[in-house]
Amino acid sequence: MTLQATKIQDDDGDGTVGPAAPRTATGPITTEPRAGVERRDAAVRDLLRLLEANQRLRDTLATNAALCEASVLRLLDGSDPGRVLDDVDVARSRLGLAASLGEFERARHQARGTFISAQFKHGMNMKEIGRRWGISRQLAHRFFKEADRDA
Repeated sequence: MTLQATKIQDDDGDGTVGPAAPRTATGPITTEPRAGVERRDAAVRDLLRLLEANQRLRDTLATNAALCEASVLRLLDGSDPGRVLDDVDVARSRLGLAASLGEFERARHQARGTFISAQFKHGMNMKEIGRRWGISRQLAHRFFKEADRDA
């Protein structure tokens, strides 16, 4: 399993995400309960999706910044504001930015929940999870329940 440009690569063809577990002739060797391994794999998968959404948002923001700069320069040169908006196709740009922001926020929420679930399945309590995330234990528990329901 390798990570290249935030894309998931499954080198050994077993369909799992994350570093490959040591194997014997009968299967993987693990000291973790299966639920813990599954939650860790889900957290890795969702973090990779978050990285991909982050990159798409970064690209969209860069495009949006360039359009804003061009619009400012044209306005400073005395161009009509309505004409500037038509020329840069502000409607399409706005919709693309909204879509990228929404995708990023959904990916962030999903990754947070599966990561918290993995922490819990690996023995951390909600108070400690909340402290590490900088949120209340109640909010940590809510994210855990959402991720557990979706799993």
